[in-house]
Amino acid sequence: MYQQERMDQIMKILKENHYVTVEYLVEKIRYSPASIRRDLTLLEKQGLVKRSYGGVTLGDANISPYRFRQHSMKVAKNAIAKRAADLVKDGDTVFIDGSSTTQYIGHFLTEKKDITIVTCNMLLADFLSEHGIMVYCTGGRVVEYPGILGGELAREAFKKFKADIAFFASLSFDFDGKILSSGEGGRQSARALREHSKKLVYLCGSDKFNSTGHIVSITLDEIDYFISDGKLPAELKEKFKNTTFISTK
Repeated sequence: MYQQERMDQIMKILKENHYVTVEYLVEKIRYSPASIRRDLTLLEKQGLVKRSYGGVTLGDANISPYRFRQHSMKVAKNAIAKRAADLVKDGDTVFIDGSSTTQYIGHFLTEKKDITIVTCNMLLADFLSEHGIMVYCTGGRVVEYPGILGGELAREAFKKFKADIAFFASLSFDFDGKILSSGEGGRQSARALREHSKKLVYLCGSDKFNSTGHIVSITLDEIDYFISDGKLPAELKEKFKNTTFISTK
């Protein structure tokens, strides 16, 4: 099989599966990992695919699949999540949204005492419940494979609780202080977390800085904590003095 034929086959597999690992492509196409990686490098240069930690997704997707995002920027997300978990006190009720960044918080909550978690992430709910933590899963429609719930049912479930602290991430953030999502659902979810929690914490990887977003979910003047691995302009911090900025660097 010529290289172009392999690349055509890779693109066909991606259009069917959205996200795959290098190992999966090796098994399906039956070529060496080195050959597949060379093909992916060329496809990435052409802007046709995006790669991260052994996985690949289509490059023209507006929002990368959850599995892809979950494995991208792992070191940064892990550091952000650790600082976020430090804000949780024993006995707290905690909201956690369905983003790939907030899922990392779970590993740092297992030693907390008497906490209650409310989340729309079924994967996170399963993990925490295995560690004896009280967890409520919101219910709602599966909006993203393999287990992220959303829609009106999920938002209404958050409204039935009063949290001590809530954690969320978003599609992008601009240096005007706007937190952006891909649709109206993201805005409504951010509002539900803000209105039903004492403290709201925004987790923002540096890859989200000034990237594409469509709808303003919420602005920094309503955020209690901003945690990031990236460097923010001094004027931004000066403008939003009521927000506590935490850097993982």
